[in-house]
Amino acid sequence: MTSLRCTALALSCALALGLAACGGGSDSPPPTPNPPSPPPVTDRIEPLDTATLPSKAAVAAPAAAASRLPPGAVVPRVELGPLAAPKLSAGDGKNAPLQIGVNRAVAATADAAALAARLQWHRLPDGSQVAALAFDSPGAQALRLGVRIGQAPAGAKLRFYGAPGSPVVEQAVPAQAQPGAAGAAPVLWGPDTPGAVGTLELQLPPGASPAQLQLAVPQLSHLSQTVEQALAAGKTESDIGISGSCNLDVMCTPALDAESRSVAQLLFTRDGGTYLCTGTLLNDTRGSRTPRLLTAAHCIDDDASAASLVTYWFFRAAACNGSPKIDPASTRRTDGAKLLFTDSGVDSTLLQLNSAPPANVVYAGSYFGDGVGVGASVVAIHHPEGDLQKDSVGAVTGYASCGENTCTSASADAGTLWQIGWTRGTTEPGSSGAAIWTQLGSTRYVVGALHGGSASCQNPGGADFFGRFNRAYYRGLGNWLTQ
Repeated sequence: MTSLRCTALALSCALALGLAACGGGSDSPPPTPNPPSPPPVTDRIEPLDTATLPSKAAVAAPAAAASRLPPGAVVPRVELGPLAAPKLSAGDGKNAPLQIGVNRAVAATADAAALAARLQWHRLPDGSQVAALAFDSPGAQALRLGVRIGQAPAGAKLRFYGAPGSPVVEQAVPAQAQPGAAGAAPVLWGPDTPGAVGTLELQLPPGASPAQLQLAVPQLSHLSQTVEQALAAGKTESDIGISGSCNLDVMCTPALDAESRSVAQLLFTRDGGTYLCTGTLLNDTRGSRTPRLLTAAHCIDDDASAASLVTYWFFRAAACNGSPKIDPASTRRTDGAKLLFTDSGVDSTLLQLNSAPPANVVYAGSYFGDGVGVGASVVAIHHPEGDLQKDSVGAVTGYASCGENTCTSASADAGTLWQIGWTRGTTEPGSSGAAIWTQLGSTRYVVGALHGGSASCQNPGGADFFGRFNRAYYRGLGNWLTQ
């Protein structure tokens, strides 16, 4: 009997200990299980601010180039004479890029033999040889030289410069230059150089002969307006570009600083002239800092136009309403771009720059879901009339389908463009390709690129139309952002 009682007591104690070990002997509630992780967001890409990255990730500025001509060297000059009719095409307003230059034929250097006959070569102490040729187009505010390279020795260099004291831009001869007639080669457009006289300087490496060079300059672009001239000391607002008085200085809205740092002014040459549009740097899912730029298809839609691209960054006032003083960070990149994607149906193009953008840019985030509709607030940042950055504030008022010159209302399913009404600011020629952002939570995302419209300071109730980013994304643009 005693033995049975002891056995029962032992079992009872063991059970009590077991329950206590499992928490059964405690008055505390069982721990709350961790909630499941939220599913990854798959309808957007977050922005990337390079100013927040470690300093070792900063992009070094390109090294300054300099002329290698010996002091006192005589530079032969090609005189084109006054431009008979420098009238620029009015185009179709915002449905076309802003034309700032016209191309001129240069018969005197249209073939390689004619250009070679004009060059005077100088041998430098390192054994290399250098020569230069100037081109004069009276009345031009700036020039772009169109160079055809049929053949050049490895290591050959081109330099472009304009008025005395202006920057010198150096470019290596493109790898695609192959032996053969220069007339069959594509045109390489030099940067915009300020003044009516533009100079092309050529340098051959030691051991190379001028006979190995087949190069022609069959045309140049005569610019009546340029961005680079606005960066020079003493320039006024009229030298920059005069936009309508209702435009808003982006520097007066500090909350838009990140978006502003993703925007570039685009200068490119095509169809017999030089033009301005606006573009926006986009981030990808990996945050790779691959420099991909969104703009309008009606601005750039082919390889040649993309290759001619010059981008201007931080082209904005130094402070709120501080124009004509320009942000001291303003800079340009002159290495062109590659065409990745273009679709006229949504008027959207994606480019990849051939060189890295400057330090402290932002790679904008983008939204390609279905959560944006009529009533959504939007903001645009752009360069109207080639002016310093402006912003516009408004909302989505509908959907549309657009042809070359007209837009018609459409359903949400059929419309490939947003219809936007502005409550503050507007857009103008030169704004084409600019992005609109909408805010989701605390973050702004790109949701469109400017096609055109009728809004202006004189017509504030007019509508503008932006290609829907989600449509462009699923038509193929997104493939480049999710690699």
